[in-house]
Amino acid sequence: MNALRKVLSLSVIASILLFGTATVSLAQTEADAQRDELKSASQYYLERGTESKMMMKVNVWGAVKQPGSQYVPDGTDLIGVLSAAGGPADGAKLSKVRLVRNFNGDKHHQVINISRCLKKGDVQNLPELKPGDTVIVPKSSVSFGKFLGVIYNVAVVASVVKLMTD
Repeated sequence: MNALRKVLSLSVIASILLFGTATVSLAQTEADAQRDELKSASQYYLERGTESKMMMKVNVWGAVKQPGSQYVPDGTDLIGVLSAAGGPADGAKLSKVRLVRNFNGDKHHQVINISRCLKKGDVQNLPELKPGDTVIVPKSSVSFGKFLGVIYNVAVVASVVKLMTD
């Protein structure tokens, strides 16, 4: 009977040790998952005054009226972030907007023709932005308005010269 108690006690102790190790291992795995979740969640924040509007930071560079970091709602597309940046500036080349995304340490570039999407009304296929994305709106080298301004100034100078020489 004494031997049976020793075997039973050893079994109970072994079970406790094994269960305790499994619990520690499970707790550590859950802690790692929570840490990873918090790491990705830290790229979002709740906007003050709302109960459920998750906001994310996106960078907008180039030919927009207010370049810089924009805080936009989660799920915003390119049109939304360009609108948040005050819209395209004069001379913005909307046919070659670049989206730069950092994905697992690698930068991915995508060129999007927003002009074509707007003309066709096909804005559903615009990519949804992610926290940390950078949108670059290039500026065309010569805008038609500037070209007309130069032609106008040349015409004025030519008219003044013509009037003075007659």
